[in-house]
Amino acid sequence: MNQEKLIIDKKSDNWKALPLLLKCWFVFNFLQTRPSRKSVSRVETIGHISGFIFCCLGLISEAALVGGLLMLATAYLYHWLKWQGDKYGIWYDNDSVKGS
Repeated sequence: MNQEKLIIDKKSDNWKALPLLLKCWFVFNFLQTRPSRKSVSRVETIGHISGFIFCCLGLISEAALVGGLLMLATAYLYHWLKWQGDKYGIWYDNDSVKGS
């Protein structure tokens, strides 16, 4: 089984150099002390799919439209989190993250 594990390495120089606000941002949004990049991608995908489905259901129900918009906003938030993790190089396995 060749699954990649991408986790935040708190002992790395990149994690230590990260401002406290961004450290809290990552821990708060993942509710884990060692979140994986894979979990971010999964939440982002689920948020986009369910958001689009609920927005389509919004043609029938206004509440579904609001829920769909909230799901899409959550998906874009997690996309931004993934981008920040890549930008600051805080994922454990930096070799598999392109462009960082």
